[in-house]
Order: sequence, then structure tokens, then C-alpha cells
Amino acid sequence: MNKPLSIAELERLDQPLPGAVVMSRRDKLMRFAKIVRGTYVQFALYNNLEHMPQEVWDTMVADPRTAFAAAANDPILKDAGLGPTIGDAQRFFELSRDDLHAFSCDCGGSIHNQDMADRIERMA
Repeated sequence: MNKPLSIAELERLDQPLPGAVVMSRRDKLMRFAKIVRGTYVQFALYNNLEHMPQEVWDTMVADPRTAFAAAANDPILKDAGLGPTIGDAQRFFELSRDDLHAFSCDCGGSIHNQDMADRIERMA
């Protein structure tokens, strides 16, 4: 039979796991921008990403040609908890739909990595 957790046990659940990397939102976004800026191949953009339902984001693994995939493959961000899906990235970086749209959508045409990194940094 399951028993309710004590206050002390509940408080421990909020603590990071031993060895886990703890990063602020700003740290995460600045690391993301650095990865984007340091990649010489232009990243692919999504079409209408901001209009897709959350359920799609939660199961949609980032296209390997996108900035999201580059971030998900970074060992520091991965150790800090970034997963492979768009939903993971949205939650990890604490991004709104408008934030995602600002740097990952093709509605305004192509965007160079430098511009993408600048937009991500402004969110930090």
C-alpha cells in the first residue's frame, strides 16, 4: 500500500539529482545561442510550428537539421535535462509559442544562424 510522502520527502523531490547540472533560464538560452552561432551549416526552419498542438510538440523529435536538435545533442544541455522533442525544448528553455516562432519558423523566409542566435539571446 502507498503511504503519503512526508514534508521532508516532498522537499527532497524539488532538489536536483546528485551530479545534475543546474542552469538558470538565461544560462540555458545563452548556451543555446552559442551553439547556434558556432554552427556553420544553416539550420532548417519549421513551417507553422507555432500553430501545432502541444501534443504534437510533445512527441515530435526535433528534425536533425534544426537548432533544436543541435541543442539536444549538446552534452551540457542534455545533462541539464533537455530532451529530444520540441515540447522538451519549449519547457526546458521556458519558451512561449511566440518565442518559438521568433527564431524557428520559416514564415519570414530564411534566417541565418547569427540572426537566430541574436533572437535567442534577446529572450534571455
